[in-house]
Amino acid sequence: MIRSTLSISVAVPAFVAILSVSASADPTPAATATVSPADPCGDSNLLATTDRPTFGTNPCVVKPQTVIAEFGYRNTTTSGTGGGSNLTSYPGNRDRIGLLPHLELVLDTPTSLRLAAAGSLTTGDSNIGTGLKYEFGYFGNFVHGVAAEVVYPTSSAPFSNGLPSFNESYQIGGGIVRNVGFNLTLGFNSFSTPNPAGGKNVSTTAFQPTFILGGMIAPGTKLNVEVANNSSSGPNTSGQYFGNVFLQHQFAKFLLIDAEAAQRFTVVNGNHVHYFGAGGSWRL
Repeated sequence: MIRSTLSISVAVPAFVAILSVSASADPTPAATATVSPADPCGDSNLLATTDRPTFGTNPCVVKPQTVIAEFGYRNTTTSGTGGGSNLTSYPGNRDRIGLLPHLELVLDTPTSLRLAAAGSLTTGDSNIGTGLKYEFGYFGNFVHGVAAEVVYPTSSAPFSNGLPSFNESYQIGGGIVRNVGFNLTLGFNSFSTPNPAGGKNVSTTAFQPTFILGGMIAPGTKLNVEVANNSSSGPNTSGQYFGNVFLQHQFAKFLLIDAEAAQRFTVVNGNHVHYFGAGGSWRL
């Protein structure tokens, strides 16, 4: 199922990109030449546009008639009280399609999940998400925008509570000094949890801020450090803090590869969590 889903995931945006034929430019010359500030996001700068592999969301959107397919592998280990577990996920595919200037469509397709715990193995697929991201524009070196996504409970039963969730966020990013920049995401995740006593489901809205500081360490190579918080994972749960270090390298205008290592700083019920992963972004 995942193989066919991944094929569709790559084929759909590619088909959209082919059908999106650019309109001819207005041949009438401007009466007065106007010099506009450079767009910090650029047309082919994947380092500035990709959403991978962060907790937050990049304010830069995909340009019209362009598609970015993002993919990755992640290996998460939980250790501590009651033994441990290992969860792997791939291909982690997100397709981002430029619809209009400053507006993109986001498609999160199912990814394969494999959980090994207590001597047993559980496999399944993740949920499906669809959303929109809008870029307000830029001022100087700074870009800001908003995003919203609905996540549908289509995953396998062991990995879903059967209820939809909603993600909303505001993002801003830009340069601080030469070759060093930041990205701030103020996100919210609204979801429901089945009431074990029966009756109405319990609703939760979690605040999920993230902050990234990154800098170029070589041509086309960027090193980033990220801190993130999730204020709640359900009723009567406290906040959790995370850290992430990731390296990105853009090989060409159409390809970026990344590697990451993350840690949950908060110990929950005596358990520690960390993960590593790798992936990339492919511009069509």
